[in-house]
This record gives sequence, C-alpha cells and structure tokens, in this order.
Amino acid sequence: MRDVTQPLLFETSWEVANKVGGIYTVIKTKVPVTVQEYGDRYHLTGPWNRYSAPVEVEEIEPDIPAIKAAIDSITAQGVQVLYGRWLIDGAPRVILFDIGSAAHKLDEWKGDLWRVAGIPSPPHDTETNDTILFGYLNAWFLSE
Repeated sequence: MRDVTQPLLFETSWEVANKVGGIYTVIKTKVPVTVQEYGDRYHLTGPWNRYSAPVEVEEIEPDIPAIKAAIDSITAQGVQVLYGRWLIDGAPRVILFDIGSAAHKLDEWKGDLWRVAGIPSPPHDTETNDTILFGYLNAWFLSE
C-alpha cells in the first residue's frame, strides 16, 4: 500500500546541476527551504552533463525502493542514470538522465508526439531533439 502521508516531490529542470543561465541560481536559492520541508523525499531531475556532474554531484545509491526500481527499469533498457546528492546548500537528491543514451528512442517519441498531439519536430534540430528526449525520460521515470 502506498504511503500518501509522505509524498515524494519531484522538480524537473534543464539546469539541475547544469548551469546554463539564471534558473540554476533560482533553483539553488530555493532548495534549502524545500529540503527542510520534504527532506530526502525531494528530488530534482535534470540532464546528465558529463562536464559539470563530477564536481556538482556526489553519486549515492537510492534508498527509496520505488526510485531504485524506476532507475533499474530504465537502465535495464540502456539509459544511463546518475543518482546522487547535488553539492549545494541543502544537498538535495538528484536524478540525472544521460539523454544521449536514450537517442535510440528519439524517432519513436517524435512519432508519438506527432500521432497523439500533432506536434511536428524538425529532423536535425539538436535543441528540440534533446528536449524531447529529456521530457520523455522524465515521463518514463515517473510512470515507473
């Protein structure tokens, strides 16, 4: 039976442990208060930036069974995931997806966007493709 009195909270951003612009600072500023409220039930998801992650994230093993099961399910299908603590005030847990390792799903997910919602996507637009991969990886993870 699910424990609805201790819900998990997920926040998703391209700038989790990945400084691109101002959102990184906004997230870092609000993390301590959110961690104080939710503790280790608070998780942020983002893309796995191989350049910044080694200095931004301390890899740890997930200790929440549902999160471990979801990560195991995704990694069993070839997607690389980094789970750890973001080394900022509050030390929130992060789940970072290697979007490149999910590139084999891109055509399927682009087709899905077109069939289900009529949303076209340019064939060689890296920013669009990366966003589609990241969005679907988040949906996949949360559905597990």
